[in-house]
This record gives sequence, structure tokens and C-alpha cells, in this order.
Amino acid sequence: GQSIICESGAMAAMDSDLQLDTKMMGGFIPALWRKMVAGESLLSGVYTSKRAGSRLWLSPAIPGAVIAYKMEGQPLLLTSGSFLACDSGIQLGTKFGGLRAMFSGEGMFFIEASGSGTLWFNSYGSVIEKEVDGELIVDTGHVVAWEPTLTWTVTGMGNLFSTLFSGEGLVLKFTGRGKVWLQTRSMSGLAAWLAGYCR
Repeated sequence: GQSIICESGAMAAMDSDLQLDTKMMGGFIPALWRKMVAGESLLSGVYTSKRAGSRLWLSPAIPGAVIAYKMEGQPLLLTSGSFLACDSGIQLGTKFGGLRAMFSGEGMFFIEASGSGTLWFNSYGSVIEKEVDGELIVDTGHVVAWEPTLTWTVTGMGNLFSTLFSGEGLVLKFTGRGKVWLQTRSMSGLAAWLAGYCR
């Protein structure tokens, strides 16, 4: 009777007794909003077991790690494209990142997961789980998720000249106490590297 909700196209294999349905998480308007502002799929797959021990294998679209995070009422913020799957007790919403986030390469909105159950999210490359107690500055392309106990702002690297010409652009500055999940590779970095071969 357990149900798992996953990103469209994430199923790699499944036992034949699983039932598949599609749904818009939170209804049409919230699902359409996440699609428009956070780049998530409009429809999600819902896999429901008919017996104990049914198995479902999921695979993210990009090569990297998958993290299973146990939620017990505390929210978690994800960058767009990081959501893979969740239990039916978890809800997904959007969080406005500010106008600066639009120029960071990560979009203006982040995904906010809340509720209770297991949340699975994925990275590009390996994941580093970092406990912040004070301040941490991270390139926006390397952030996967973070706990909202941290205060965060999208800011430049020093003065305007440094921001424009250092190659780093905008960064996320975290302050306070909480966890941040970072990915060792960057999709924007890969895209820039490949662009040199596409001319």
C-alpha cells in the first residue's frame, strides 16, 4: 500500500505488481508553477505497491549521487533539477530566490519540500554534506540542497569588477547553523566547456 512519487522519467526498473499512476503534485496550479519557475516536470509518476517487498529502481537524468533524506516535519530547500522522489507524506512548493538568483544560472526559484517521510534528491557528481556553523560561500552551480535554519543570500564575489571578471559570478552565502549538500561537478561548467567544441 505504500506509494512513492517520483520525477517523470526516473523509473529504471520495477516489479510487475506495482501500480503506476500519474498526478500533479499539489494540483494543477502548483504543478504548473513549479514547471514554469523551477524547471520540474508537470506530471509525476506515482508507484503503489500491492504486496510487501515490491521493488522500484530509480535513476536520475544526470550522472551522480542519490541522497535519501528522512524528513520529520522540518522543511528542506532544493535547487531546480535536484528532486528525484518522495513518500506520499511530503509536499513540494516553491521559494523565491530574489532577482539576483535569476542571473546566477540556477533560476529565480528553489523547491521547498515539507512534511514527513523520505525525500530522495540527486546531484551531478559526488555529494559533500557540509555542517555550517558560521558562514559558508558556495558557487551557485555547486549547491544541491540546504536546511532553512540557515540564512542565505545570493550575492557577488567582492566588488563589481570581481563579480564580473573572476569567473565565479554570483554565489550563495549561507550564515547560521545547519547542513548544506554540495555537488562536486557543475552543469553550467560542463556546458561552457562543451561550447568550445560546438563551434
